[in-house]
Amino acid sequence: MTSLRTAGVLTPDRPVGHLFEIRGWAGGVSRVDEVTVTIAGTSANLLPELIPGAPEGSLGWRAVTGARVPAGPQEVLVTGPDGAVLSAATVRVGTLLGEEPLWLGELSTPRADTTVEGHLVLVQGWALLQGKAASLIEVMVEGGGTVRARTRLPRPDVAAELPRFDDAAVSGFEALVPVDLDFGEERTLAVHVRYRTEGVGEVLSPVRTFTLRKPEADAEDTELADELAADTARAMARVTTVTDPKHVLVFTHSLHVGGGQLWLMELLTRMVTDHGWQVSLISESDGPLRADCAELGIEVHVTTHYRNSTVAAYEGHVAELARFAKCSGAEVALVNTLGGFGGADAAKRAGIPTAWVIHESFPLSTFAYLNWGAVKPPPAVWNRWQRTLAETDRLLFVADSTREMFLPYSKPERCRTVRYGTPMEKFGGRTRAEVRQQARTMLGYAPDDVVLLSLGIAEPRKGQGALVSAMERVHRVYPEAKLSIVGMHPTPYGLEVARSVERAGLSGVIDLVPIQPDPLRWLQAADIFVNSSDVESLPRSILEAVCCGVPVAATDVFGAREMLIDGESGWLFEPNDVDALTVALLRALGTSPSGRRDMAKAAHEQLLPWLDPAGYAREYSEILTDLARTGRPNPAGEESA
Repeated sequence: MTSLRTAGVLTPDRPVGHLFEIRGWAGGVSRVDEVTVTIAGTSANLLPELIPGAPEGSLGWRAVTGARVPAGPQEVLVTGPDGAVLSAATVRVGTLLGEEPLWLGELSTPRADTTVEGHLVLVQGWALLQGKAASLIEVMVEGGGTVRARTRLPRPDVAAELPRFDDAAVSGFEALVPVDLDFGEERTLAVHVRYRTEGVGEVLSPVRTFTLRKPEADAEDTELADELAADTARAMARVTTVTDPKHVLVFTHSLHVGGGQLWLMELLTRMVTDHGWQVSLISESDGPLRADCAELGIEVHVTTHYRNSTVAAYEGHVAELARFAKCSGAEVALVNTLGGFGGADAAKRAGIPTAWVIHESFPLSTFAYLNWGAVKPPPAVWNRWQRTLAETDRLLFVADSTREMFLPYSKPERCRTVRYGTPMEKFGGRTRAEVRQQARTMLGYAPDDVVLLSLGIAEPRKGQGALVSAMERVHRVYPEAKLSIVGMHPTPYGLEVARSVERAGLSGVIDLVPIQPDPLRWLQAADIFVNSSDVESLPRSILEAVCCGVPVAATDVFGAREMLIDGESGWLFEPNDVDALTVALLRALGTSPSGRRDMAKAAHEQLLPWLDPAGYAREYSEILTDLARTGRPNPAGEESA
C-alpha cells in the first residue's frame, strides 16, 4: 500500500490508572499489526477495533498497556512499519484532585484468618500512592492503638516487578504493635492501614482479621525456675567474701564500639580517674574496648550472650554470674542496657545492691522481638525479667520519657533520670569562622552552600531513606542546600539509600560518607543538623551539634523533645512522616543565618547545665556510693549526704 500513512490518538478526557487502554486509528496501512503503539517507552498490546468517527479507509485499534505505567504525563507514540512517528499524544496517569489516589501495594503480614504467636503484631507490606512511596503510613490494630510505620524500607522484589517505578525499591513498610494479652490468651483482632501523602491524598485499606495468641505459661517451667532459683540461693548462702564499698561490678552487653558502650567507657573512665572506683566488668561479648578497660585497670570477664531461650539455660547462666558476682568483692553493681536483665538478676541473687541503666525506649515486647524473636523468652523467664525490673534498687534513664515508659514496672522512688554530657562541651556552643571555613574547604563545600548534616549508622530506625526523599523536594526550593549523611555502610538498607540518591539525581547534592570514628569536621562545617530517627532516648549527636553551635531539626521523640523547644531552640517534627520532615527542613532553611545562630545559642544555653560529662559521672558515683552504704536508694532527685 503506497498511500500516505497517518494516525490519530483518542486521548482520554481525564487521568487514567496504572493499567489502561487507549484507542486510535491508522491510515495508509492494510493491517493493524503494521502499526506499533508505545506507551511510556514500552510497546502496548494492539487489537483491532471499530472507532466511530475515524477517517474513511483507516483501521481502528485499541492499545492495552503491557505493564503498569508510573504516574504523571506519559507519551503515547504511534509508529508505522518503517519506524516513522505517525502521531503522538500525552496521557496523564493519576487521579483528579479530591479523588482517592492510585494505590499499588500489599499487606503481607499478618495474613487474614491466620493465628500469630507472640507478644505483638508485626505488620509488613509495601505501598505506592500515585506511583510514589507514601509519606505517612499509619497501622491500626485493635487493642494496640495506632502506630506510625517505619517506611522507605528496601523491597527488591517489588522493584523487579515494577522496574519503571523509582520508589518501588523503597516501598516497604513495617510496624511492631504490642497488644496486652495474658500468657495463654488468644484474641481475634482487626488491622487496617492508612496510606497518606500531603497534596496527593490517602487510601484506607480494608479491615483484615487475624488471631494473636500469647505463649502459654508451662507449669513445669515455673516449677523448674523456682527449684533452680532455690538451688542458687543455697549456693549463695555458702559463699562469704570481703567487699569494698568503692568496688563496682559492671554488667554490659558488648565491648565492641557502639553508642551504649562508648557511653559506659566514658563513665567508667571518669569514675576510676576522678572518683577512685575499682571496677570489675562482665561482658556478653569481647571487643576492642577490652584494651581500654585494661588501661584503666579494669578486670574483664567475657561470658556468653545471656542465655534465655529456656528456663534451664537462663537459671544456669544466672547462677554462674551470681557466683562470680558474690566472689568479685564488689559492694555494688551497675548493669548497662535493657537486655542485661540476666546480670541484674544475678547481682540481686548475690545480694549486691544494683543500679540498672536503661537506654532503650522500647516496650518489653518490642525489645524482645527485635533481639530474640516472636515467642522468646519463655513465660517463666519473661516473668523473671519483669520481677527483676521491679526488684532492682535503682533504674536509671537518660530521658524522662523513657523513665515514664518503665514506671509501670517499678516504683517512682526507684526510677531516676541522669542525663549524660559530651566531651564536646569544651567547644562552648560555637565554631570559629576560620575553623568552619577550613572544614568546609576540606569537605569540598562552596562558600554559598547551606550544609545539612545527618550523623548515625545507616539503619531503618535512623530514617536516612526518608531524609533522601525529603531532600528531593527541598532541593527544588533551595538548590544551594547540600546534605552529608555520615554513617553509611553496605547493608541492604544502606545500599538502597545510595541507589535512592542516584535515582533522584541528587549525587551532587547528597554526600554519602562511611562511618567515621571522629565526625568533628562535619559538625564544624554544618549549617543545620538533622536527626530523623524514629526511636531515640537522648541522641548524643544532638548534644554534639549543639556544642559546635549547629542548630538542630529533630524528630519529636523521647529525649529529643526534652532537649529542644520547637521554634525556640530547634525545629521538631513528627517521626516517620516525610511530609513533616520536609516542612521542618524548609523551616530551618527559611530561617536567616543570624536566626539559625540564635537558635543554636538558645539550645546551648538550655542544655548547658548538663553538657559537662563530669557532672553525670559525679552523679553516678553518688548513686553507687549511696547504694553501697545503705543497700537502698534515696528518693529520686535527693542527693546523698
